[in-house]
Amino acid sequence: MKTHYLLLVAMFIALSANADSGQRTRTVSNPITIESQIKDVSIDGDTVTIHLYRQPYDFVVAKWVRVRALDGQRLYAEDLEAGDNVHVEGDLDHTVVCLRHITLQLRVVHLR
Repeated sequence: MKTHYLLLVAMFIALSANADSGQRTRTVSNPITIESQIKDVSIDGDTVTIHLYRQPYDFVVAKWVRVRALDGQRLYAEDLEAGDNVHVEGDLDHTVVCLRHITLQLRVVHLR
């Protein structure tokens, strides 16, 4: 009987350890994808808040998140500027969108 009990306890510990160390996949509850032009960008500490034209949401992302640029530039979220055309993917939570991916599609640079 003791052997059976010890075997059950050992199996429970092994299953519990396996569950704790297993990969957890994050499910997105309300995904959103938008392509638009940036109206304004504000940085507050480690957070970048982006407002897009014709969008009522605040788009929030950490400033060190990489921005994929189609022309090969190495950019981060803090490098975004008003007037940039972007493709964003995130998770909508009422009036705030937490961004996961940002792609810079077009940046117009005026030379003087």
